[in-house]
Amino acid sequence: MTTSAKTPEAVTEAVTTAVPGAIPAVVRARVPVTLSRVRGRSADLVTFHHLPDPGEHFAVLVPADPADPAPPLVRLHSECLTGDVLGSARCDCGPQLDEALRAVADHGGAVLYLRQEGRGIGLYNKLDTYVLQSQDHDTFAANRMIGRGDDERDYAAAAAMLHALGLNRIRLLTNNPDKVRELRAHGIEITEVIPTGVYVTAENSRYLSAKAELAGHTIALLQEAAA
Repeated sequence: MTTSAKTPEAVTEAVTTAVPGAIPAVVRARVPVTLSRVRGRSADLVTFHHLPDPGEHFAVLVPADPADPAPPLVRLHSECLTGDVLGSARCDCGPQLDEALRAVADHGGAVLYLRQEGRGIGLYNKLDTYVLQSQDHDTFAANRMIGRGDDERDYAAAAAMLHALGLNRIRLLTNNPDKVRELRAHGIEITEVIPTGVYVTAENSRYLSAKAELAGHTIALLQEAAA
């Protein structure tokens, strides 16, 4: 059901989340918008009530072909202003977002845009860690040096969003095993894990190596691409 952003009280039927005792997340509004980065298709931007954290997370939802039996494709994308908006070469976030938007345009599904800048530490802290990374510290060590965790994200809100959308059985586009584990722990059935592309540059090769070697991300690094 499409609702106006001015009438958030008009919500879809609640779908129980996997968190015992939690108020079920429900859709607040669906706003159809034509998006050039979704191959010019109209997609619904979906907002929510009762998510388990205060972030203004939203979903970009593209309907699948009703004749396609495959579960919808889903990408959990953590906000990265520097990469998504400014095109920073220090990470692979912008290319991953573009890849995910193209994929859901082609196959149907959702990109959940999660307001978890800097693996949950925030924009200013992330930029502080860039200074330390420039001094030859890896991305995780830099977080610890400013008193933050290696990765402060969790995916309870993402699971609640999927439950509210009725996307309880999905194919997941990710290289991050934490996303797979947490979604399954919150009652989301993942039928297939599809790795994202590898977008290596001279500036992000060490960052990607740290994610692969220290956090277990399934990234097949092409070292020659960073040469």
